[in-house]
Amino acid sequence: MGDVRVRAYLLGEFRLVVNGRLIDTGASRRSRDLIAYLLTHRESAVPRDVLTETFWPRARPTAARNSLYVALTGARRMLRPAELIERCGEGYRIVRSARVWTDADEFERCCREGRRAVDPAEAARCLEAAGLLFRGGFLADQPYAEWAAARREALRALALEAQSRLVVLYTERGDHGPAATLARRILADDPCNEDVHRGLMLCYARTGLRHLALLQYRQLVATLWDDLRVRPAGETTELYERLRQPA
Repeated sequence: MGDVRVRAYLLGEFRLVVNGRLIDTGASRRSRDLIAYLLTHRESAVPRDVLTETFWPRARPTAARNSLYVALTGARRMLRPAELIERCGEGYRIVRSARVWTDADEFERCCREGRRAVDPAEAARCLEAAGLLFRGGFLADQPYAEWAAARREALRALALEAQSRLVVLYTERGDHGPAATLARRILADDPCNEDVHRGLMLCYARTGLRHLALLQYRQLVATLWDDLRVRPAGETTELYERLRQPA
């Protein structure tokens, strides 16, 4: 059995490519979910009891083990001729020899490099690459998978952080159009993100749209009060007051 090459797309709709072949995972939802789970936790074997508790928490132990056996059989059938799942003691895992790439891992790597980069241009390139990878939430086509919820929220927060940093980088180098477009996209998903509101105010002001900058502040005031019952930070209010002054 040669090395198995795996490309798993976990951001947005789940897609799996094994040895260059797109796997049809539509035959069994539970088998598909099991593959995604094992790929996400591939650093070690997952105990059988953890799998049954994750996927069949309300089933009797015997019924849960039978369901796991059926799901594993379906998963292996999907993956043939590749042998990707192996038994390991009282658990299961992705075979150690598999060469696995996932868009979620690559996304996190790009975000880390963007955060560490000293050169603004390099930081922007890394964060732009991360943005291209983030096609949607983690396993977005499995919205009720409770096991994926924490990872989904963590990656969403990381994506918002990366995008917010890009707004700052674009603004600092004078790319106000892309900065404003990205800022509006972020605010559609995270309307209380004050840093991004402030960045958008600067973009408007620096492109001669001071009236929109002032309007953006008023929108922020209303949103923060309606959603959180708080006022804007002093830094944001000071920016607003400066922009109110005659040019």
